Amino acid sequence: MARQTRILILGGGAGGLELAVQLAGARGIDVTLIDRVTSHLWKPRLHEFAAGTVSSSLAEISFYVLGQLRGFHFEQGSVIGIEHAMKAVRLAAIHDDAGEVVVPERLLTYDLCVVALGGVTPDFNTTGVAENAIRLDAAVDADAFRKRFINAMIRARATGVPADVVIVGSGATGTELAAHLRASERAFFDWSSKGPVPRGRKLLDITILEAAPELMPGAEAALREKLVERLRGLDIKTVTDARISVVDKDEIRTAKGEAWPADISVWAAGLVGNPVLRGLGRFDYDDKGRIKVDSHLRSTADDCIYVLGDAAACIPAGAERPLPPTAQAASQQAAYLAAALPRVLRNEPVKSFRFQNKGRLVSLAGAGAIGIIGRRKQDILIHGQFAIAAYDALQRQHQWRVLGPVRGSVAIMADLLSPTRGPPLKLHGG
Repeated sequence: MARQTRILILGGGAGGLELAVQLAGARGIDVTLIDRVTSHLWKPRLHEFAAGTVSSSLAEISFYVLGQLRGFHFEQGSVIGIEHAMKAVRLAAIHDDAGEVVVPERLLTYDLCVVALGGVTPDFNTTGVAENAIRLDAAVDADAFRKRFINAMIRARATGVPADVVIVGSGATGTELAAHLRASERAFFDWSSKGPVPRGRKLLDITILEAAPELMPGAEAALREKLVERLRGLDIKTVTDARISVVDKDEIRTAKGEAWPADISVWAAGLVGNPVLRGLGRFDYDDKGRIKVDSHLRSTADDCIYVLGDAAACIPAGAERPLPPTAQAASQQAAYLAAALPRVLRNEPVKSFRFQNKGRLVSLAGAGAIGIIGRRKQDILIHGQFAIAAYDALQRQHQWRVLGPVRGSVAIMADLLSPTRGPPLKLHGG
């Protein structure tokens, strides 16, 4: 029996997981997905987990179960290095809660390797961010935020003094989180006439601080205008030209000396490559710590290693800057590599990767969704029920790709018909 070609995929985010399930069906290829956690979370809706408004039972799926269903192997572990000469990936030892070694440090060999380790929110060396602010980079961050948010809202309900949540950064994460927190607030209202909080009185003050002169820098003007309108309608305060100098335990201050009280501070200011990338191996990096790739998403330093998603500094033909870190880009890159890598292994010609911008969508909970749909000649602003459906469709498409046509359709239909569906609020600590 001929030896199968081994492909290792480092990271089970949107792009890494989609690539694993698509490659797993290719003849002669053995696919192993590596991630430090045991389940996949649809990161574009991480803010909903944080706010407690997540509405889909399909948002988090076990890698072990998916591997069994879709035909790839799953290895849990933290990637700590790539041995280029050995063509091997080094994984850190796994310890239990008592500190005992469960699995020692190990090496996994490959023929081809795909780095999909994602990105993180940088603190830009701002004083106090690491100690006092929450950054929504992973499920553990969303859990930590939700616990603090629940405590803050219970205190506000008991005292009648609104809690202060200050979000630094007006990109999709910051604005969507703010809107979903406003939706969650309603669950804490005392709808009776008793108690210190009169019926329906506000329990939460939300402020978004943006360092740029305008909200959501880089967004289309029409989208930005509609976003400002919706945020105003949700009574969410927005402040631009706010360059943060210090994040204290209960206050955020700017270089100009302005200050905002904060029971909870959220740092959502941009995205850079995962810090582990810098020490991963022999690579070329851009100024955001992402690995530079060529037009085939192949690293410029090692022909056997490809990179996708937030880990890749991918500059499209004719562009001056790399693609922004979005699930849309990662998904397209996964589809490209799923078709390209088998051809590479057969020594067949491969076309360059081409990104097709399909637009931008923002979910604002009770205020609906807004977005820009990309067209060849012009962009179209959408909002209302059509935008909501388009936003939900992004996750449904991902689920369909991950679970496959049959299981995906059945699972999505079951999720839509679930009796627990509606505006569910996961407002408990665990």
